[in-house]
Amino acid sequence: MTTMNPTLSNQIDRSWADRLVPQLNQLLADFEMLRFNTRSAIWNGWGEQYPAMLEMLPDYMTHAEVAVNTIGHRIRCLEGKPISTMAEAIESATIQSSDGALHHRACARVLRESLSHLLALERELIAAAQHAGDEVTAMKIAELMQFQEEALWRLRTSLKRTAFEDKYLSRESA
Repeated sequence: MTTMNPTLSNQIDRSWADRLVPQLNQLLADFEMLRFNTRSAIWNGWGEQYPAMLEMLPDYMTHAEVAVNTIGHRIRCLEGKPISTMAEAIESATIQSSDGALHHRACARVLRESLSHLLALERELIAAAQHAGDEVTAMKIAELMQFQEEALWRLRTSLKRTAFEDKYLSRESA
């Protein structure tokens, strides 16, 4: 007689859910760190292009908040426990916290590196969710990725130096 793996109420195999929940919690912690870093940049950023950066940062903060809530709810749907304290988020996050006083170029780099890291985690998570037959998790994560892909494009263009900057900065470092 063969025994079936126990399933969750949403018909996902418990063993797969137990593999997805830690990945989702990792992503949750990293989005929390993105939120903290973005808030810090809003409060402490500086530089000649900072006013333009300041217009973009609230969108990143909102995206991180939506992602945290989406991921937390998904973990609960998988009958897992989302991280829920600041200490858990700091301990679990693989995105480093920034010191807060960021020049607009450093801020753009921190955001770019964070979003690239998140996208890599999300791609792994989508593959695992699809393998588990969890289309909802895959869809929710794919929806989050849309904002990040577009944001990365905007950040890449904002990091390109002008000819004047190249000339000025090369003289300054000599």
